[in-house]
Amino acid sequence: MRHDLANGPLGVVVIGAGDLGSRHAQHWHAAGARVVAVCDPWLERAREVAALVGAEAATHPGAHLSRDDVHVVSVCTPTFLHESYTVAAIEAGKHVLCEKPAALTVSAAERMKAAAELHDRELRLGLMRRFDPAHHEILRRHALLGGPTLAQATIVAGLRPKRMMHDARGNGGPVIDMCCHLFDLWRVIFDGQPESVSAHGYTFAEGRSELASIEEKALDSALFTLTYPGGRVGQVQISWGLPSGVQYIERHSYVGPDGLLIVNWNNGMSLYRGPHPEHWDAPEHDAWRAQIAQFYRELTEGAPRQVATIDDGIDALRISLAVLRSVAERREVRLDEELERIPPLEPEVLG
Repeated sequence: MRHDLANGPLGVVVIGAGDLGSRHAQHWHAAGARVVAVCDPWLERAREVAALVGAEAATHPGAHLSRDDVHVVSVCTPTFLHESYTVAAIEAGKHVLCEKPAALTVSAAERMKAAAELHDRELRLGLMRRFDPAHHEILRRHALLGGPTLAQATIVAGLRPKRMMHDARGNGGPVIDMCCHLFDLWRVIFDGQPESVSAHGYTFAEGRSELASIEEKALDSALFTLTYPGGRVGQVQISWGLPSGVQYIERHSYVGPDGLLIVNWNNGMSLYRGPHPEHWDAPEHDAWRAQIAQFYRELTEGAPRQVATIDDGIDALRISLAVLRSVAERREVRLDEELERIPPLEPEVLG
């Protein structure tokens, strides 16, 4: 499984030349890998990214997947394409770093996992928040609060510039596309998966002209409560349905018997445990770069596994689907129910 650099550099193909594809290509290059090709249906876009790292450009990865000098594939496409590209790469004998979320259905993610197990390939998921300093500070300072813990997160933004993020058949909306990071963090804080979820949701942007071309718009706003073992509770308010141009805001709070931790993501934290609160800033850090550098070390040096696995992605996807089912069926949903795909949604539409 470990790549011996004595036999040549680690070769990478990047599928998708959007913002994330560009990041992957440059960060693989910076880590020491050789980016062999960048592939995108828009050839000119592929050429622009390929030129940054001295790679070839192509509209389809097919011919490159059979090359002996390619060892890893980064899948940076819209979510609905993750399964097909991931499975094709694995069947060609390549390791895969697939962007989050894993897929839009549990069965698709399970097929990705099965392919990796069958062909004995590494399949990792881009839950890069694991490498964000704010993520690490939350985990470190949270231990000072005592237990049980109550958690709350607010994440709001204007319409996303990548319209596919609002497409229920594309990336699935913020409950799937964004909340996976939060669920990955809270899995550690609450030492496990939630038992149930109760949610309400809306599509604030249903009538927005910017999204007129999207046939099936994803739920873009939700308020939900996750109940974890031991009565621990996390509550989330999320919206991507505000007017275009509204700045991204993310704020967490964690309260326990011994204190309160407030986190303004990438804009400072405060810890209250007595009359004199502590304030500090999280250091700036490129989490995408750190994630790829870590995966590079895992593949070339046998470093301990830190990059998220497909199982981590499946766990997060099941929570997202439980939230969406709770919205659709207007009831509490348990995580031990069968959860497979995004349910038909008929949320109240505001706007």
